[in-house]
Amino acid sequence: MKNSEIKTSLGFLTVILLLFVVYQTIMLQSFYSDLKRDYINTWSGITGKLVEQNPENESEIMHILSGKEKEFNPYITIGKDLLNQYGISEDVPLDLFPYLNQHISDYNQLISWGLGLLCITLLLVNLIQYKSFFGKIKQFITAADKIVEGDYEVAMNENREGDLARLAVSFQSMKEVIRKNMHDLFAEKTFLVQTLHDLSHQLKTPLSTLMVNNDILLNGKCSLEQCQTFIQSNQVQLSRMNDLIHNVLKVAKVDARAIAFDKEKINLVETIYEAIDILQSKCREKNITIDLDAADEIVVSHDRIWIQEALINILKNSIEHSNLGSQICVQVRDTPIHTEIMIQDFGEGIEREDLPHIFERFYKVKHFKKRDSIGIGLALAKSVIEAHDGFIRVESRRFEFTRFTITFLKY
Repeated sequence: MKNSEIKTSLGFLTVILLLFVVYQTIMLQSFYSDLKRDYINTWSGITGKLVEQNPENESEIMHILSGKEKEFNPYITIGKDLLNQYGISEDVPLDLFPYLNQHISDYNQLISWGLGLLCITLLLVNLIQYKSFFGKIKQFITAADKIVEGDYEVAMNENREGDLARLAVSFQSMKEVIRKNMHDLFAEKTFLVQTLHDLSHQLKTPLSTLMVNNDILLNGKCSLEQCQTFIQSNQVQLSRMNDLIHNVLKVAKVDARAIAFDKEKINLVETIYEAIDILQSKCREKNITIDLDAADEIVVSHDRIWIQEALINILKNSIEHSNLGSQICVQVRDTPIHTEIMIQDFGEGIEREDLPHIFERFYKVKHFKKRDSIGIGLALAKSVIEAHDGFIRVESRRFEFTRFTITFLKY
C-alpha cells in the first residue's frame, strides 16, 4: 500500500484498538481477581462456621472445598435442595447476590467508560486527520486561485509518499505547463504586434511613393516620358511591397512554427550547388565568382527548399556587399559532431556596432547605400537554420571581410 494517508489512519486505528484490548484485558483480570477474592471470603466464612460447629468433619469439609472428594455430586444435590427451601436458585436475580452484583456493575461501568473513551479517541483522531487532509486540499485550491490570477511562484510540496504527494507533483507539472503556455501566448502576441508594426512601418515608404506618383499622373500635367518614369517607379515600389509581404510572411510562419519542414537525409553539397546556380545572374552583374570547397557528398538531414532559401539570402547579402570582380568563398567541413558551412566575402565589411543587430528584421547597416533592400533576408535565414536545430554567427572587419558560419549539430 503506497498511500501514506491510509497507512497513517490504519496505524492510529490499530494502536487505539490495541490499547482498548489491553484495557479490556486488565479490566477482565481485575474482575476475575475480585470474584476469586469474594469467593474465598464467602467460603472461608462458611468453612469456619462449619468447622467450629463440627470439628470432627474438618477433613471432609476441606476435601469437598478443594474438589478432592470423589462423591461430590450428592452433596451438590442436597445443597441445591436446601438453598431452594430459602428461595435461592439459578433463576434468582443478581440483586440477591450483593458481592457478585457489585462486581458486575463495576465491571460494566468500566467497560462503558472504556467504550466511551474509545469513541471519543476515534472521533478526535479522525477529526485531526480530516482537518489535515482538507487543510491540504484548501492549500491546493488557494494555489490554483493564485495561478489563475497569474502568480506562478506558488509551490505545493508534499514530502511524504501517497496520493497527495502525487497530486502535488501533478499540480507542479500543470503549473509549469500553464506558465509555459501563457508565456508562449504572450510571446506570440508580442511577435504578432511587432510583425504588424514592422510591416506597416516598411510599407509606409513605398505606399507614400505610390500615392505621390498617382497624384501626379492623375493631374495629367506630365509628359509621356515623365508618365513612363512614374509608372516604372510604381512598378518598382509594387515589386518591393510584394517581396516585403512575401518575406515577412515566410519569417512569421517559420518563427511561429507553422511550417512543417520536410527534412530528409540528403546531400547538403548538392543543395549548396543549386543555391549558387540560382545566383549566377547576380554574380555576372558584378563579375563575382563563388568558389565552393567541399567533399562530393555530405549527408545532412534538412529541408532542401528551405535551406536553399536561407543560403540564397546569405549569398545574396555577400554579393551585394562585395566589390566588383571579387570572390566569395564557400567552405563545407564535416566532422563526427557537426557540419559547418562558411561563406566569406572580401567586400566592404560590417561595422562593429552593427554586428549584434545584423539578423534583426528590417535592420540595415548604416553605410549600406542600396535603397531597395528590405533588410529581412538574414532574419529569414537565421529562422530557417535555427528551425533545423542549427545556429549561425557572423564575423567581420570593415573593408576586409565578412564571414557567415552555419553549424548543424548531429547530436
